[in-house]
Amino acid sequence: MSNRKKWCFQIPLQPEFKMKTAYYIEKREFDQKRNKSYLYYQFKCHSISSSMIVIPDGSIDILFTCIPQTPYGKICGSVLRSKEIQLTPGAEYFGVRFPLGRESLKWNCSMKDIVECEMPIKDILSLDDPAHQLAILPSFEGRIQRFQETIGTLFLNEDRYSPIVMNALYNIHLSKGNITMNDLAQRLGFSTRYVRKQLEQDIGISPKLFSQIARFQCSLSMLMNDNNYSIWDIIEESGYYDQAHLINEYKKFSYYSPRKLMDTITKGKALVM
Repeated sequence: MSNRKKWCFQIPLQPEFKMKTAYYIEKREFDQKRNKSYLYYQFKCHSISSSMIVIPDGSIDILFTCIPQTPYGKICGSVLRSKEIQLTPGAEYFGVRFPLGRESLKWNCSMKDIVECEMPIKDILSLDDPAHQLAILPSFEGRIQRFQETIGTLFLNEDRYSPIVMNALYNIHLSKGNITMNDLAQRLGFSTRYVRKQLEQDIGISPKLFSQIARFQCSLSMLMNDNNYSIWDIIEESGYYDQAHLINEYKKFSYYSPRKLMDTITKGKALVM
């Protein structure tokens, strides 16, 4: 497989960003230079509710609070179990989501330090928070362009490309998380020990856990799809053994069964400004 084969990263879901906020908008882009997929998004918090649940997604978010007087930017690593976060009521947010991988980032810190953590941008870059550059812009497209031209160049790196890790993640996502370490190592032409070590170093979590999160996200995407897939469709397509396997994995990552998780996600849908 070509080392520059187009990345098949499936942009993961954070459903409550859409369902419990106002004016949600998103744009998906593929960066040819870095061979990466990105999701740009923007929303406004309701004035009466500022808490929401984030779920494991195997990605990194750069999230900006766009309040002109007090702008703020932070790096948000993937959680490993569902977690309630607090946002500023009435504030507008702009974010960028991209796949885990040390080769994506310019700053020198361990990926294990990012997983399950929120880190102020100014602490990572050792300079003033660049969020004010986005907060003063009125449009979503304008913020995307400003991020790409200025702030993005401070974070995202195309020079530390790791073909082993890229190809490993490609195969994990292509299989929807259903690939063993032996099969993965055989496809890459390296020992399982070497592949496991490289992945853990570059994404901050074990390949097995990352694969389970990829499968969880795949099944959740089907669960929320308007095509009304049956539970058996989801089990077969996502690679679960049976219904018990599906439910156990959902409880592992979200504390809830699939049905209960959907109820929790959608209960705030009717909130208004």
